[in-house]
Amino acid sequence: MDNCKEIIAKAGIIPDLQLAIQITDEAGNKKGVKGTGPHRVKLISDKIVMGSDYLTGAERHEVMLIVEEDGQKKKYCFPVKDKKGGVHYLVQKFADIKPGEEVILEYKKCGKGYIDVQKVEKNYVPDIDDIPVIEDEEDEKIDESL
Repeated sequence: MDNCKEIIAKAGIIPDLQLAIQITDEAGNKKGVKGTGPHRVKLISDKIVMGSDYLTGAERHEVMLIVEEDGQKKKYCFPVKDKKGGVHYLVQKFADIKPGEEVILEYKKCGKGYIDVQKVEKNYVPDIDDIPVIEDEEDEKIDESL
């Protein structure tokens, strides 16, 4: 809806970067979470904000990332601390990434759901010496028969 987008833009509201969606059945019962695929984003900034735990509703400190995806600013929030009270794994991942760098964010599930963060290497062209040569006994036999 174009009018809604215009209102949101004028209000200065930054839409969420949606890495996963809630799956429900026809009756509206929650059936799990599904990832929305990889998202290539450029990191713009981060800040500490107050948010709430989605399970308990308790207030907590969160990191709000401001990113750019396909030319549009979006935000992604995650807690500062994990469930055990330690530093959240995403805080540790983003500590090594500078504003302006591009990353690929993707919801993945390996028993438990998590957000995978991969740096995008700009202009990486492998040197011919960096490409490994794998030789196999069968390859050698084929070469000998030629």
